[in-house]
Amino acid sequence: MNRSGWILKGTMLCLGLGLLMPLSVPASSENDAAGTEEISWVFDDYGLLDETEQAQLDQELGDIYEEYGYDAVLLISPDIGEDQDYRKYAAEFMQENDIGYGDTYEGMCVFHQPDARNITIVFRGDTQDDFPPNVQEEMLDKCKKYLKADDPVSGYQSLITDLRTGLDRICEGKKVRPMDIREGSFAGTFAVDLLLCFLVMAIPTGFMTWMQMRKMKTRVQQANANAYTAQGGLDLSEKRDIFLYSTVSQTAKPKDNDNNNDSGSFSSGGESFSGSSSDY
Repeated sequence: MNRSGWILKGTMLCLGLGLLMPLSVPASSENDAAGTEEISWVFDDYGLLDETEQAQLDQELGDIYEEYGYDAVLLISPDIGEDQDYRKYAAEFMQENDIGYGDTYEGMCVFHQPDARNITIVFRGDTQDDFPPNVQEEMLDKCKKYLKADDPVSGYQSLITDLRTGLDRICEGKKVRPMDIREGSFAGTFAVDLLLCFLVMAIPTGFMTWMQMRKMKTRVQQANANAYTAQGGLDLSEKRDIFLYSTVSQTAKPKDNDNNNDSGSFSSGGESFSGSSSDY
């Protein structure tokens, strides 16, 4: 009887353990799934990219994070309206999604509106100073070449490449310059710039030389120079003593300062950001 009781208790214990085990497995699986969930760096609210393109861009942005600890995201959105500040909209997106609040406390957002034909980049943290407005505009100019050709993926990759180039220079303790972003080798760019300098200087120099030679041929001493006396004021005796100068003034065309073509520092939610926005 004693022995039968022990057998019965053992059987009941095994059954109890069997019932508990299946309940504990799903909880463990959920924790594992949560721990292995990948971070997405591409937010395509417009539906512009296919799965392959999105995965490729996500991988390239993920590599930026792995190598530099730098948060960089791509946001593709329908037209948010002209009354919105595009740069501030991107900054608020970064704040809402904790972009640029990681290891280095800095980041970048690429904000593209295909319908509005606008591309915007926004920086936060130290890189808003490391990538000054002239560098940002150079980055956008390169990107817009691809956007105008209806090749947005290459445009995004151009910005990612330029970001990597800039981060490499920052790691080396160097400044990011527009020439570092500009297409072509430094030697080729320098040669072109040098040639342009010679051409620019040759045109006004040639014009000034021609004017000087012309004056030397036509300028003659006036016989009535004594007609200009202090007592009588300006006394003109002949028509050739009169020199008429005409001046044409032009009013410079005001720059387009709307939110579609802004560049420089701004604030959002009490934080400092820097960015550039441009139509194409």
